[in-house]
Amino acid sequence: MKRFLVLFSVAVLSVFSADRIGTTPVYKIAIEAYPSTEESRALRDFIKEQIQSTGRGQIVVSFPSSESKTWEFDKRGEATTETKTNLQSLTQVDKLVLVSQEDGQALVSFVDVLHETLEYRNALPESLSKTLVADFLSYLDKKNIYLALSHTGSSTTSQVKINSLKSSYVAGEPIRFEIETAEDNYVYVVLVPENQKGEPVLLFPNPMQSDNFVKKGERITIPDKRISFKAAPTPSKDRIRAFVTREEWKEYQLRGKKEDPFYRLLPPAVTGTKTLARSLTPPPTITSPIEQSLVNEWEYQILSR
Repeated sequence: MKRFLVLFSVAVLSVFSADRIGTTPVYKIAIEAYPSTEESRALRDFIKEQIQSTGRGQIVVSFPSSESKTWEFDKRGEATTETKTNLQSLTQVDKLVLVSQEDGQALVSFVDVLHETLEYRNALPESLSKTLVADFLSYLDKKNIYLALSHTGSSTTSQVKINSLKSSYVAGEPIRFEIETAEDNYVYVVLVPENQKGEPVLLFPNPMQSDNFVKKGERITIPDKRISFKAAPTPSKDRIRAFVTREEWKEYQLRGKKEDPFYRLLPPAVTGTKTLARSLTPPPTITSPIEQSLVNEWEYQILSR
């Protein structure tokens, strides 16, 4: 177990008005340098610029840095009792971001306040600080994509139907359903588990069904009979979300382990740390293709055996 003495900065989860169909929730991020050395402030400002110039989030005013706290996490990233108390005192806070650069090392940490866990932590020599920032931005991109897949507002006039799904399944029960579109469109179907630690899974397209351009009136069974898709092993309320778009999501990687029957939707292989010229027009975000898609959703309950 390691002990870290840090000042905290906070990222608050903010959801746009539910009346705006298709909008996505975003993270509001505050970043502080600790200790407040010239090197740490330079790293802080560089990260801020990268987030702002690429539209990865909204930088908000930092909390007062008049108090220092000790944050402790075990090898699994779980907070100790003292740290949990400190985290619980951060009301209306979603994430806690820690940035430091000292003793020849640059460090970035990302803490999930709600679940009281250390999500991300990486340290590299100061000479590789830009590589460290690129790695952190890639992680932030992945979190933003998962956030958009899970919470983009459902459309009142969706162009896709989800057929043959039940309102409840027994844990471990096979699930198979159909989709049908009103127009020729690309369709992306995602499983969003109720378990907040579970990552959204791309059910379609998949390794056996790579062509996700669905013509008007065409019925597609998901998943293919060669793939097994079963209800979660524990009781929960999971959601299947179908995204319809005229344009293919070429911005993302469809990746999965060799043994996995389904893909994960991931950021581009290289996100980069190039600072963009300031413009009155906000830059497109990594989640823009998801935000611009029409969404239909089906929620089902998983019952214990």
